[in-house]
Amino acid sequence: MQLTWSDRDSIARALVQAYPDTDRLALTLDELKRLVCALPGFAGPPEPPRKAHLESILWTWMRFADEDGG
Repeated sequence: MQLTWSDRDSIARALVQAYPDTDRLALTLDELKRLVCALPGFAGPPEPPRKAHLESILWTWMRFADEDGG
């Protein structure tokens, strides 16, 4: 499955799996962008369309990690 910046939930789930021990509160948006672009199956451009895409992915990642106990 190829991911693009609009696949917020799928990206967040992939981040939970790929980086379970990452301190999400300490991440900069540039670091988050690097992690997203490094995900297997990420096929979007290296820059998100808007900063809001990164913020939304980060909050979704936090929510999913909390639900999963991480």
